Amino acid sequence: MSGHLNRGRIVVDTNGNWRLYTNSIPAGCTVLGTVTQDGVETGALVRTEAGIYAMLNARVYRSLEQRKVAAALGIEQTPVGRPAEMQGGKKVNTYLDAESIAIATRLGNGNVSEGIRKALKQAGE
Repeated sequence: MSGHLNRGRIVVDTNGNWRLYTNSIPAGCTVLGTVTQDGVETGALVRTEAGIYAMLNARVYRSLEQRKVAAALGIEQTPVGRPAEMQGGKKVNTYLDAESIAIATRLGNGNVSEGIRKALKQAGE
């Protein structure tokens, strides 16, 4: 029964000794401390250039639930997904390469659609 109590729980220690979990940080990543997921798995907490939070153990990345990490860090995030209401908005499917997705994610603070809208607005100016 205790497994249900910690399921999905993320605890961040910004003073944690991340070197216990990896001896090197990949280029473009920033170390933020340590992160424990579900009360049992711990690793170095990193943020990629695209602004994605991940757990790093011996150079192996594990994606983390972005909202939970942001909450644990005390960071207010822009809501992800379709806006509640958008005047004249229409759902459009698009196909992007990994670099474009990373750029759009960074521009939109984790929201690809917002990043695309910002880029289009800047290009139109």
